[in-house]
Amino acid sequence: METIMKAACIQMNISLCSKQENLERALSLAEEAVSREAELLVFPEVFSTGFCYDRIGDVAETTSGPTLETLRAFSREHGCILAGSMIEIREGDAPGSEKKVPSQYNLGFCIESGKLAGIRRKVQLYGPEKEYFASGDSISPIKLQKYGLSIGLIVCNELRYPEVARKLVLEGADLLVSAADIPDFYIYPWRIMSFSRAIENQLPHIACNRVGKDRYSIYPGGSFIVDGWGRVLAEAGTEECVLLGEIDLVKAKELRQTGSILEDRRPDLY
Repeated sequence: METIMKAACIQMNISLCSKQENLERALSLAEEAVSREAELLVFPEVFSTGFCYDRIGDVAETTSGPTLETLRAFSREHGCILAGSMIEIREGDAPGSEKKVPSQYNLGFCIESGKLAGIRRKVQLYGPEKEYFASGDSISPIKLQKYGLSIGLIVCNELRYPEVARKLVLEGADLLVSAADIPDFYIYPWRIMSFSRAIENQLPHIACNRVGKDRYSIYPGGSFIVDGWGRVLAEAGTEECVLLGEIDLVKAKELRQTGSILEDRRPDLY
């Protein structure tokens, strides 16, 4: 049985609110990734639109909308796994609800061989996101057919909360995947936290950030793939690129079986 998984970060520029342009750019880079035998491809946060607050109602889609349908077709054609985040239309408030809730979610998704393997709506919103997105209400890994893996999908700001990654791991995640939209002023904390989530949970981590700039910030990329020791398997610079790394799934499993980090927790105290 093959034990090496080839993973790719699609470190791309994102043109604000330009959905078709972004989708074409993402697919072009994804074509390069699969031509280099990547099996798991990770896109940045809200990769198809950026944080398009001015037209958020226009760019939001359902899970059966054209963006995920296009990704499903690509995944089906290439037999690959795609993960990332996009802006989702939220269904209306429940009858009798007095609290006005934003009409969108920041939707984390995972597609495998043409099928939607699972979703995770972002639970830890940051800054202006709170005005435009409803918060998700569940944290669970997404199960895949390939290698029998479960992915712990983390959407950007959720990385700041160790509890999110830990809950994903306690529920069976075999590797962590994070889709990020991190600006230059926060790149060093993001990097440290990304390493920390891998080391404290003894899991590989595929951390994918965007590049470019918009009216809000400059985005320096710096995507990377690390193992459960925090050793860098692959690392990108500041330019748009496909970052490819190999994850040894047997070694990853063996690492989790050394020591007893999870078993030695003291939930009676913390």
